[in-house]
Amino acid sequence: MALDILEYAKKGQVFHASNQQNRTLSALSTTATGLILTNPWGSGMNVALLHVGGAYNTAPAGASEVGIAMSPNPSQTAVTHTSAETVQDGRLSGNKGASVAFADYAATTVGTPVFVRFMMGINATTSTLFSFLDAHIDGSLILVPGTSIQLAYVTTAVVGNFSFTWLEYKV
Repeated sequence: MALDILEYAKKGQVFHASNQQNRTLSALSTTATGLILTNPWGSGMNVALLHVGGAYNTAPAGASEVGIAMSPNPSQTAVTHTSAETVQDGRLSGNKGASVAFADYAATTVGTPVFVRFMMGINATTSTLFSFLDAHIDGSLILVPGTSIQLAYVTTAVVGNFSFTWLEYKV
């Protein structure tokens, strides 16, 4: 059964966040950089990831991959939000405060993250072709209250611009 994203967006339940300038992704670490999405404990909402987009904008120094890493377990301990990105609702109405989720380009998460899905990679050290990320998650990854996800790299650091689109619904 496919989601009718338009109907959810019209109700103000679809949100977007993206890097506003080049960001370096971190490796698996609680000191996360790049793009992090958090559903805080007690939010009363689930956050269903719909889409991840982005692109490398600097050739990496070696082979590298990008994946989604998640907090290992829900936690009442709050993520430390160091550097926020703007969250915008799908209606692009300027209603930036309606989402329960937080998007950051730097945050300290809770518990060492683990990879749940890989999405892109490059195997050349001086590639002139930049990888583009267009991953349709379609709600198959759900952040319950007290969890977070981050984009992270394996092998070699990645610099780029990335985005998340998600749907929020009551637990």
